[in-house]
Amino acid sequence: MRIYLELREVPPERSYEEPDFIRIDVTEWSAEDVDALIELLEEHAGRYSHAVIVQHFCRHEEQEGCHAVMLKEVRS
Repeated sequence: MRIYLELREVPPERSYEEPDFIRIDVTEWSAEDVDALIELLEEHAGRYSHAVIVQHFCRHEEQEGCHAVMLKEVRS
């Protein structure tokens, strides 16, 4: 299983632009480093009117489905 942190821009309704998306593999990171990254992603999310930070548990290598948990919602 791989673990990712993702910053996903939530575009306004009727937006035709592709939303920004950042994915970082944190599978072997320490809890302290993951917490620091969440803070950096939250800071970066301030450039969007609406974004979410998601922890993504990817099980594609095991031929299984993924599971995602929203950690933070950021609105500017």
